[in-house]
Amino acid sequence: MTCITLFKRLIIFMPALFILLPGVSSSSAESVCDHVTLAWIKSQVPVPKDAKVVFKKEQGVLCEAVLSFDGGLAPVYAGKDFIVAGSLYKNGVSITRKTMSSLSDVASAERKKAKEREAKAINMRKVFFKTHAADLAELVSLSFAPGGSTDKFVYVISDPACGHCKALLDGLEEVAAETGLALKLIIYPVLGEKSKTMTTQVICKHLGYGAYKTLKPDDAVQDCKKAEQRISKTVDLLQKADISFVPLVVAQDGSWVVEGNDICSVREHLGLEPGTGEKSGGCKKARED
Repeated sequence: MTCITLFKRLIIFMPALFILLPGVSSSSAESVCDHVTLAWIKSQVPVPKDAKVVFKKEQGVLCEAVLSFDGGLAPVYAGKDFIVAGSLYKNGVSITRKTMSSLSDVASAERKKAKEREAKAINMRKVFFKTHAADLAELVSLSFAPGGSTDKFVYVISDPACGHCKALLDGLEEVAAETGLALKLIIYPVLGEKSKTMTTQVICKHLGYGAYKTLKPDDAVQDCKKAEQRISKTVDLLQKADISFVPLVVAQDGSWVVEGNDICSVREHLGLEPGTGEKSGGCKKARED
């Protein structure tokens, strides 16, 4: 589970009622918000690396703080040594709703910044693969070539524990059959220890494509030096482009990249007609809609 996913789960509004206690005296020199910094929040709960505090306000004995991350805003309520995620009410009125409504301009600005950052990151990854396409060859663990041996292929960066990756592979198998291209799989275990264990199985046991598609975790698998080295090289290379997700499809020469389970874009890059079947992502219907 990523840090962003964990934090989003923690800040989902709960059907709870928090009643404001009497506020501190206005003559007090110390605000209940003085200690509520991003560093302090990180000491209480995991937060995404791009998070920042965009709003703080005293609400009785609590400090209402709003964080921006991933293009959205998330309110939390901090005491001296704890954080509460939920909706804050006073006299039957949602303080949280009023605060978030007042920050609509901030929310719009943060969404715009997030889109700009993502566009920049996507372009950076495209440039990265154009530069490093040749480096991907030594990271390949297995191939799928329904038409037999071929020197034409696409790279598929995948994780054996990723459901979206397996769905994409189904569509890519049809693409391979239509074009004669091979699929060269680079296994990138980004989903935790289970992924790493499964990747180790593939490399150490020299599993083929069919076995990979039906692979189940095996906690008893023994590590091997080959797996350690390939996983390390894969992580080192892809982290240079700040890639922490799968799947990706990369052209043989790095001239194009498709991020995510988007078989329709893959077919478009290869000059294929939109597929109509389930494995082809229903691209024709999607285009008509």
